[in-house]
Amino acid sequence: MMMNKLTVSGLALVAMLTAPAMGYGVEPYAFQADVDELRSDVEVLQRQIYRSQNEAPAGKSSDVMVRMSDFEEQLRQMNGKIEEVNYKIKQLNDRMDMINKDIDVRFKMIEGKPLNGGAGTKAQNKKFEAPVANNAPKSLVGDSIKGGDLAPVEAPKQEQDVNKVYQQGLEAFNAGQYDKAEANFSDVLNRFAQDKLAANAQYWLGEVYYAQKNYAKAAVAFGKGYEKYKDGAKGAESLYKLGMAMNQLNKKDEACAALTNVAKEFPKADKTLLDKAKAEAGKLKCK
Repeated sequence: MMMNKLTVSGLALVAMLTAPAMGYGVEPYAFQADVDELRSDVEVLQRQIYRSQNEAPAGKSSDVMVRMSDFEEQLRQMNGKIEEVNYKIKQLNDRMDMINKDIDVRFKMIEGKPLNGGAGTKAQNKKFEAPVANNAPKSLVGDSIKGGDLAPVEAPKQEQDVNKVYQQGLEAFNAGQYDKAEANFSDVLNRFAQDKLAANAQYWLGEVYYAQKNYAKAAVAFGKGYEKYKDGAKGAESLYKLGMAMNQLNKKDEACAALTNVAKEFPKADKTLLDKAKAEAGKLKCK
């Protein structure tokens, strides 16, 4: 067990050595339905892949490999679409939270209540002046609001920037514009290394290289994703794809170390991912 963990922890280094020098009226449930439909399509494709492997007639291995490559490409595209829809759901939820906070602030201002909501703080009773045609806002709220106090609550500029760059990267990947996707995901990692989206950007950078069959670079990207963001949302997937990339580089020992440790290090990962890792390890006859 200890040897396996040590081996997996060093896979990123091995990989590097092998490399060459939204609107208000949209309901979140609609997005969730899209996610569920895409996941169902992924499961269908996976069953087709396994069926093709088991039913392949003798002498037609090359045809099977072509079909397998097509299936895997479709899986990558669907995973990208699922990620994009999930990201849009998150953006919508964040936007709804901001709207709710904005509404709450406005009501408190109009009622003359303190904005900090602190316990034991008693709202001051303000004497409002009679309505005056040329100063209507003051007639409603007195002197408690000035300037742009009622301006909409907006996300910080940096958050807007990283969200935009990351979203553009996903859209480019799904459209097969891999150079653009690589540039966007690299931009997230270079400019927003501490942002929570950096882990996802690192994973999708690996997917960009994998889709281009640049398995050495893919292994490096997935290895970094596993090492730096192991506890993030893409930790288990990074380790699985690291194993897949190592297998493409004909490094069976490293591939087996990664694939067999997915379930050991991420026992609560998605069952579909765990099943895929187990199946790939089985094909390689990993010990």
